[in-house]
Amino acid sequence: MDEDINLTIKIIILGSSEVGKTSILDRYFKDVFRANHLSTIGIDFQTKFFKFDSKKIKVNYTDTAGQEKFHAISINYLKAANGVILVFDVTNPDTFDALEGWLHDLKENNKFDVKKVLIGNKIDLEDRRKISKEQAEKFAEEIGCKYYEGSAKSGFGINEALDEIARITYFAMKDQNKEENEGVILDKNDLDKNKKKK
Repeated sequence: MDEDINLTIKIIILGSSEVGKTSILDRYFKDVFRANHLSTIGIDFQTKFFKFDSKKIKVNYTDTAGQEKFHAISINYLKAANGVILVFDVTNPDTFDALEGWLHDLKENNKFDVKKVLIGNKIDLEDRRKISKEQAEKFAEEIGCKYYEGSAKSGFGINEALDEIARITYFAMKDQNKEENEGVILDKNDLDKNKKKK
């Protein structure tokens, strides 16, 4: 029930078309891999519940279309995101280079200090790999986030990365609330209690 939820977190997954964003979410939420599926048209949502600090947290993962014609739609959802998953295909250098553009969009369109994780997908295709782990780790360090090697096909690394973005985003939002309110306000009941004290 939504009334039991203390906080809703919005995570958006960004990256070029065909890096495997939808496959990553399919693996995480359904534990399946579909070799052939249609590209995401616009936006799609998946939801997972976590418990942090004994609080029930709702996390919405938003899948975005990587094609240029849907770029404006992705930007719209980026504005409200609390956390970001950046994805590239380790076999395709163009998708790695494109991350700079997504980071620019993030900086220009989101006022929050958004937490990020970086996923290098398709590491099951090691013989076709073009972006090394060291190269990706260096980039992740430069943009201030963790890097995960992943394979939506095998499932390797996916759960860890998507659990981590939920965790670090929650604690960042908690710290921000602490600074703004001199106490963590995560739900309407806490807010009402604070009003009565004043």
